[in-house]
Amino acid sequence: MSEARIEGAYAPVSEPSPWWLRGLAIFMALMAILFAFNALMTAVTPMLISEFTDMEWEEIEAYPEDGSDEEKEEWEEGKTAWEDMQDYLDDFTEFMGPIALHNALLAIIGLASAVLLWTNREAGIKAVGAWIAVNFAGGIWMMWKMSEIGFTPVDDYGPEAGGTAIPDLVNQISMVVGVGQIAFCNAIMLAILMLVASKSRPETSYDIPSGFRDS
Repeated sequence: MSEARIEGAYAPVSEPSPWWLRGLAIFMALMAILFAFNALMTAVTPMLISEFTDMEWEEIEAYPEDGSDEEKEEWEEGKTAWEDMQDYLDDFTEFMGPIALHNALLAIIGLASAVLLWTNREAGIKAVGAWIAVNFAGGIWMMWKMSEIGFTPVDDYGPEAGGTAIPDLVNQISMVVGVGQIAFCNAIMLAILMLVASKSRPETSYDIPSGFRDS
């Protein structure tokens, strides 16, 4: 009597190098530290700026009571420019809060992904994917917000210098370059993640029945 038996229908061939995942884990840990530092600095920046913006123009330059009409006109122009700068910095400092939160979130996800990559392949890869999504979405939002505030504090150079033409051009170029940089950096991160996911996947083989064995 003979009996057919399938041997090793699904069996692992070899274990991939763990350093694909560990290398990415170390990189994500470094990124977490960087974004944590950025979050701290961004949170402190409004306090530093407030000391500068709380000053009045009269504290910087006294009004020329006995000056000529030209000097008084220059003083008024300086005051207007100073007030415009203060308004710009006020808008900019309000924007610092969301930036700090975004950096803090990236730091937390980055640290979590580093731990997971070292201990759980599937969860670690998903965590890095989430980090890339948050980084990309937040980066695009920040570029859009900055385009509303303005990439330059001066939004009108006057009729002799083309009015708003130069600031508008600067905003457009800055927006395009910023979005392109964000897309490029995140595309590289996604490519690295796909490479690590491929190289860290355990290799397997599907064996066909090896034959019949008499018993």
